This record gives sequence, C-alpha cells and structure tokens, in this order.
Amino acid sequence: MINQPLSTTSYREAAQDNFNALKKAYASNDTDQKMSFWKLGNSFDTMIDFLDTLDESSAHEVAQIAVTQLNASLKHIEGGYDGAWFDDFGWWSVATGRALQKSFFKADAEQIQTILNQCWPRFTSNAPFVWQRRKPGEFDDDAPAIDGGVWNAYWEGTPNSYPGPKNGNPSDGKLIGIQNTVTNALYLMAAYRLGGTSREALTFLFKWFNEKEYSLWWVFDENTALVRERVGHFANGKRVPGFQENWAWTGDQGLILGCLREAMRRLSPGQQGQLINQAKQLLSGVRQHLVNSSGVVQSYTTTGSIPDDDVSDYQVGPGVFWRNALYLWKTNTDLRTFLSSQDYQAMVQASADAAANAPTNGQSIETLTNHTAVLVAATAMLQ
Repeated sequence: MINQPLSTTSYREAAQDNFNALKKAYASNDTDQKMSFWKLGNSFDTMIDFLDTLDESSAHEVAQIAVTQLNASLKHIEGGYDGAWFDDFGWWSVATGRALQKSFFKADAEQIQTILNQCWPRFTSNAPFVWQRRKPGEFDDDAPAIDGGVWNAYWEGTPNSYPGPKNGNPSDGKLIGIQNTVTNALYLMAAYRLGGTSREALTFLFKWFNEKEYSLWWVFDENTALVRERVGHFANGKRVPGFQENWAWTGDQGLILGCLREAMRRLSPGQQGQLINQAKQLLSGVRQHLVNSSGVVQSYTTTGSIPDDDVSDYQVGPGVFWRNALYLWKTNTDLRTFLSSQDYQAMVQASADAAANAPTNGQSIETLTNHTAVLVAATAMLQ
C-alpha cells in the first residue's frame, strides 16, 4: 500500500510556489547563476507544462523572460549561436515548437518563431553531416556503425566553412565528439514535431536498440529496459570510448518516451503495439532502477559513473522524464492506464511529495525545474 497522497490542491500550491521561484531565478540568470543556453531551453519547456496544465496567466511574462535570457546566454558562448553544441538547438527547437502550438503565447509568437528559426536550421543542416564533412583522412577508424544519426559538434580539423564548434574528437571519450542518445532523441523529437518525416533518425535509433553487442537498449527482462547514454561501437567494431553498459540517465528515458509517442502518432492504433510495449519497458526500467530508497525518481543509475563527472548537467534528468511521462498520460489511453497502476502511482506520489516538502528558497534553476515538472505531473496523474 502507498501512503495517502497529498491533496491535489496541495500539489497545485506547491507547483505554483516552485514555478514562481523558477520564474524569479530564470529571470535573474544572467546576473546570478549563468545557467547554460541549453538548460534554459529545458526549463522553458517545463514552464510551458505549468502554463498548459495549471495556469496560463503568466504566459507573456514567461515568454519575455525566456527571450531575454536566451539572448543573454549567447554572450557567454564564443561565437554566439555558431559556437553552441548542436544538441543545444534541440532543446530550444522542441520547446519553441511546443510553444508555438499554444494559444496563450499568441502575442509572443513572432519572437518565439525567431528563436526556432535560429535553432532548428543550425541543428538539421549541421549535426547529421559530421562524418561526411570531417577533414579528409582524419578519424577514418571512427566511421559511424549505423547511418542516419547526428552529433553534438564537428570534429577537429573540419573546414571552417561549416558553422559550429569544431572541437569534437570521437576517440577521446568526451560526449561532444560521439553519437549519443540525448542528441539523437532531441533531433528525432524536434523533426517529428516540426513536420519532418524523421525516417533516417528513427531508423538510426531502432537499429541501435536492436544491436546484439553494445546495444543502446539495456534489457533487464522481457518487461524492463533502459536506454544507455551513447552508442557502443564504430563501424569497424571498435568500442566507443566512454560507453558504459551499466549506466543510464533519466533524461534519456524521458526523451525516448517522447520519441516513441511521436512515432505512434504516425501509425494506426493497430500498428502501435511494439512502440507501446517499449514505452512500458522504459517506464518499468525507471521505476525499478532509477529511483532512490524512498521511491523518488533520481537523475541516473547508482551503477556506473557520471560521464566526465558532469553532475550539474545530468541532474536535470528527472524533470525531462516527468515532462514526457505527463505527455504520455495526456495523449495515450493505453499508457495512461499503465501509469494508473498502484506501482506507478506510488512513484509519482513519492517524487511529488519530496518536491512539495522541499524549500524553494535558495534552490538552483535545475532543482526548481525538476520540482515544477513532477508537481505539475502529479496534479494530473494522481488519482
């Protein structure tokens, strides 16, 4: 049995308190925390959920804060837009694409569209072509094992005629030079939501899920799986540096859940079975392997190690997961029924209670984003 949850009113009040604190911290980011460009896009996405689910009255304020802070954050990137990692554009493409679908952003649509026009073309015209545009003769042993994927940045030595950072190295173990889950999931999600076919991106991910050795798909049993953080090997079979068989990030699980849901939308109900089952496997993986001793969803597995010891970036994982869990709840009847079972209601409740009982004062934007995401989800998902 799970403990009696807080009332829906209590979750709403806690969500409002965290949202208010998040707005304040976000608005002062450039003079206070200086959170990075991509994280601002991630937090904006969660604020959209609050506006859409609970209270849209501050939509114009949120949009103006987002525009102001995005422009401010570019000052801290050498080269501005042209110096950002390609996956940074994914976070903003997904968030602004969503925002343009919301009537409460009508007054801000032109500014939001301008951001999207800056971000999505930079992602889609650069990230898929890193291998082809490398300096001839360089990194020949690091050819991608599966076609159709994307990278975070160009590799060292790539001609300067191509805009974007050129400090990637597929052999040094750092994520910037290696195909990985978050970048490819963001690319697929953004392409789907912006009207692209995404066939190559979808094929890339599913082929990696089905690889027999060093697969992205980490199977525990027939009902439980997680997605690993980066691809496992190059075309010649050489293992990718930094690949961990026993580590997973919660944010990747959320992004892949969102991608699976977008893929379902392109199929008739009778054709969605495999994708629904894979979504259930990932939800089971999170519930069994990505919660702490209190049942609260955490940022990554206790097995393995955080890539590059980058705790700050990977701590946003729970918020990414809860955004996409809420999306499943709102848009798919089968997955809503699945999330309504006692085990998943307990996971939602434990995570929401922890957020509701945490102070808002002095919290980082990352923490406030995570807490806002789960509290918004709890107002909808707890029965």
